[in-house]
Amino acid sequence: MAIITKVRDLIEDILKSNASTPDTFEYLSSLVFTLSEPNVDSSTIVVYKNGVLWNSSNYSFDSDTNKLTVTGTIVVGDALEVHYSFYNKYSDNEILGYIRSALYHLSIEKFKDFIFISGEEIFPTPSVPEENLIALIASILIKKSIKSYRTNEVTITFAENLSVEEKIKRVIKQYKKSLGNFRYVDLGETYRNDENEQNQNIG
Repeated sequence: MAIITKVRDLIEDILKSNASTPDTFEYLSSLVFTLSEPNVDSSTIVVYKNGVLWNSSNYSFDSDTNKLTVTGTIVVGDALEVHYSFYNKYSDNEILGYIRSALYHLSIEKFKDFIFISGEEIFPTPSVPEENLIALIASILIKKSIKSYRTNEVTITFAENLSVEEKIKRVIKQYKKSLGNFRYVDLGETYRNDENEQNQNIG
């Protein structure tokens, strides 16, 4: 889902690789192995058995338990080396939870009613600007201390004592005023408003 990627960008949850320190296991009796890093991107998993690349049909991965299960032929003493990429902060399921909460906030603010109809699919399908708005609200729910948000079109600066709910209300209000012309950017930085800056401050 594109919104998950946007949320990760906004909260700076960058994909990392374990290539320099891959997980290594020796098969003794159990066919189930727990990977050392959480929030693994299952599509990046590569397994070597005794130094030889192993076909992915020989194993499966459960993202809920973080366990890799061998289904192919293996004998005692075989060595497995598992390479993969992972996210440092949040799993996809955790981010989906925040996205669902973002949809709830859009509904109670009478912006638009979105629902998850299956898995990660949202109905009605959000436009790209609406995706950006959903991702921004989800990132505010995650990073409650966000101080500002800036695009080429608008700057939003939040007062320090502003609640999460009030930040979300103001973001939705500004979205409507800017005719949905939102782009997503890194929210980890804070911005200074110069006297000559023409962007709108709604703190």
